[in-house]
Parts: sequence; C-alpha cells; structure tokens
Amino acid sequence: MKRFAIKDYGAAKDVLIEIEAEPRLVDDTHVRVELKAFAINPYDIALRQGAMRDFRTLKFPYVLGNDGAGIVTEVGSEITHVKVGDEVIVHAVGGTYGEEVVVPGKKIVKKPAFMTWEAAAGAVTPWLTAYNLVTHLLGDKIGETVMVQGASGAVGSLLVQYLKAQGKTVLASASKRNEELVRQLGADQFAAYDVEDAGSFFADQADTVIDATKGGRAGEAGMQIMKAGGNFVALNDLPSDQKKTGNYLSFGPSEDYSDFEALTALTGLADKLQLTIAEVLPFTLASVIAGHEKLEGHPSAGKIIIKKVG
Repeated sequence: MKRFAIKDYGAAKDVLIEIEAEPRLVDDTHVRVELKAFAINPYDIALRQGAMRDFRTLKFPYVLGNDGAGIVTEVGSEITHVKVGDEVIVHAVGGTYGEEVVVPGKKIVKKPAFMTWEAAAGAVTPWLTAYNLVTHLLGDKIGETVMVQGASGAVGSLLVQYLKAQGKTVLASASKRNEELVRQLGADQFAAYDVEDAGSFFADQADTVIDATKGGRAGEAGMQIMKAGGNFVALNDLPSDQKKTGNYLSFGPSEDYSDFEALTALTGLADKLQLTIAEVLPFTLASVIAGHEKLEGHPSAGKIIIKKVG
C-alpha cells in the first residue's frame, strides 16, 4: 500500500517520502476506506516543520493527513451506519496521505452522491472548525450580525455560508482580488483589507467577530468592528492588547466536539455549500511536495487536493 510520509522535521522536498506500508487490521469498531482524494491542510505544514513537537510527538516515518474521502472496503462487526461499497467522508487522527486508511466508525459518514471527491475531502477540517465554532463555542451568544475576517479562506468561506444559512447578517473582509468570490458566497457587506480600513468601515457593527486569518493586523481591526461587550473569536492568536470590553475566545479542536455530528450536518447542507478548490493534483509524491510548498507561500483562495485517478 502506497503512502506519503515524513521521515523527519524539515523542508517538504527534504523530508517527504513515498513508503510501502502493510494494511492495518480492522477491529469491531473500525472501518477500512480506499481513499479517492485527500486534502493538504495548514496543520500538516506545521507538523512537518516541527512547530507542534512540544505538543505532539511523532514516530517517523509518519503519514500526515486528517481529511479524505473514499469507498468503504471493510467494516467492523459493530459498525451499522456504513457498509462495504459506500462512499464516505473521513476525518482521521492522521494517515490520509495514502491509498487507504483505517478509522473509527464515528469518524466517517456517508458522502452525498452529488458531492465530488474533491469537495468531500477538502471540506472536512474547515467545516469542523466552522460548525463547532458557531454551534458549540458560541451557540445562542453569537448574535445577529457577524463579521468574518479572512472570508475567502477555507474556514472563512464556509463560515459565511453557514451563517447565512442561519439567517445572520454577515460582514466580511478579504483581499480585493477575492471580493467577487466572497460576495457570491452571500456576504451582506464586504471590505477589502488591502484597499480600505475594514476596522473603520465596520466600526462597532458586529455582535461577533471571527478572525479566520493567519493573524497579523486583523486583530486590531476586529476589535474595532466588535460591539462593546460582543464576542471576538480567533483561530490564531488573540490580540494581546484587548482595548474593548468583550468576550475573547480562542478556538481549537476539542474532544467534546463530535466529528460524527458535525460531518452529518455537513452532508445535510452540502447542496447549499460551495467549497473553493484552488488546485487538484495527481496522486504522486511530487504533487504532495508541491502542495506543501504552495500552501507555505501565498496560495490562491481554496483548498489543495490530491486525487487518485480511477
């Protein structure tokens, strides 16, 4: 079985390798999936670079990847919600960079027939973030007007659509080149951060501000946009100088959040959601290396997907 792994921490071209691995056994609670596509995520980049080594110990060679989609080829005796032959969406602890993966049954759901392999694989992590942030972290406290910073990114774009599906007024910011995309996703108002001051443009208008950017100056603008006493949620670092009274929250994965619940919600909304795909690359080591290098730079809006042919 072909898989793509890292042999150490370092640059993509130096540490990503192709390996042959023995298939894992499937116990009563697990499912084997032949993968058709997997996504490359920023978290994979951080793992490869060693940025997570203080929190997570890796045994090399380590197969990266949390998000994938494919066909069930074997099920454990306790699994009843999927069967052999079903097309499924997968969220794994690791190991989706390969031809197959074995995961707990609670980590997969059936893929809607109309959903492409690329969209199914690419939506997993950004959807889990968007859904759990809105549904569980904030819940009824979110308010009626929400600002999404970084609205053209994978998480930001799904946030815009999910919030609109809930009837919220959505304010959004992204670069000028992505304005058409963000407006098409349903944003009620838009500010291009590289053309105008989004903080001044939307000052004191949002019940909740969600900073889905990579950090930097967005925090300052976000605090300006948040109403006094509102919510400020960051996917990166919270502003160090919290100048306005509010509820400041960092969002991260939690064992309290159910993947099965969130992914089931995704399948229910999939016909209303658009995931921007930046590029689909073939199932080769060169593609995986290229995908990592693209994501490290300044990629176009959208996900990078590795897809098998056939």
